[in-house]
Amino acid sequence: MLKRFLTVICAILLFAATVQGARHSEPGPDLLSRIDSLGRELSGIEQEIRQLGAESGDLRDSLAALDGALDAQAIVVARLDSQYRILEAERQPLLKLLTRAVLSEVRLRRWAVLDALLGSDGPGDFMRRRASMTRLRESTKQRAMESAASLRELEAVEDRSLSEAARLDDRKRQVATILTELAARESELLNARTIAELQRTELVRQHATVLKSDALLLERHRQVAASVDTMGAYLRRAATFDAATETFLSLRGVLPWPTSGSVVSRFGKKQHRKLDTVTENPGIDLRVDDGAPVRAVARGQVTAVTWLRGFGHVCIVQHEGDHHTVYAKLGEIAVEPGDIIDSSTIVGYPGFDPTQDAYAVHFEVWSGKEKQDPLTWLAPAKKAQ
Repeated sequence: MLKRFLTVICAILLFAATVQGARHSEPGPDLLSRIDSLGRELSGIEQEIRQLGAESGDLRDSLAALDGALDAQAIVVARLDSQYRILEAERQPLLKLLTRAVLSEVRLRRWAVLDALLGSDGPGDFMRRRASMTRLRESTKQRAMESAASLRELEAVEDRSLSEAARLDDRKRQVATILTELAARESELLNARTIAELQRTELVRQHATVLKSDALLLERHRQVAASVDTMGAYLRRAATFDAATETFLSLRGVLPWPTSGSVVSRFGKKQHRKLDTVTENPGIDLRVDDGAPVRAVARGQVTAVTWLRGFGHVCIVQHEGDHHTVYAKLGEIAVEPGDIIDSSTIVGYPGFDPTQDAYAVHFEVWSGKEKQDPLTWLAPAKKAQ
């Protein structure tokens, strides 16, 4: 735990030194590279946070299950202990009874016949005495068997009680181990969140520097345009996919939204007032909550997973009829190229967008080589957002 804490402190100090150095340097083209690098580092940290969170959730579920099992086990042990005390109170009487039964059996075998013969008044009386002794012998034998069975049952209960106690101790050790692991996971989560908050703050600060520099803005716009061309290249070399269900074209206007959120940037060309240039948004941008899952809007095949400047992690899905959907500005991608996915499949999670100072998702729809306005394809329920 101390080693992990010192590692985090060193990482924070190193990060602070990097930030301080960046503040004293003049803004230049390498600033855009630093922003991209910070974005990728932040995505990695937040992916680790999600994974650790999932592990913590699994550990909590296991802990809850073990707590329930321990409670049930405690009840069983209490019942066994009660039964043990009852049988223990019967142990001595059972032993005395078994001893008397054995002695009676021996006495009957040695002297009973002779006593009956000598004390009989005649053959009839002898037969009656003999029958009575037989019944006495059988009764004594039965009592001896019952006493032995009771003692064996008591020993079995003792064995079960010891076995249950051993299992209970094992479960307690398991719970202790899980608690230790859970505490370590929570510590890692807190450390990762601290670093992620520093990364987000620095991303916003450095983006503010970009907004003050015409040269950096122009370079960023050029990079984004190049990334759009790169996406087009990915689409042109995508593999053919034949869907087994209705055509993608028939879903126009009723596609589910990839995630919940509000539209902050619409499709199309826009005039940049400061630079007097025209930029084009090939899709729409959604402001979303951190951790909100991003799902495929229709059945298809993942044809590309990559990272592009201005768009972060990008996932391209091909649908029937040479249609494609693009999911970008992701902090984490949960699918791989070649995967066949459905509309409910999670393709990734939102990434932090310094231009919005919030988490965002970029979504595109392509028909062949033509970019489409996603709002004409998505169901109308959320278009007013």
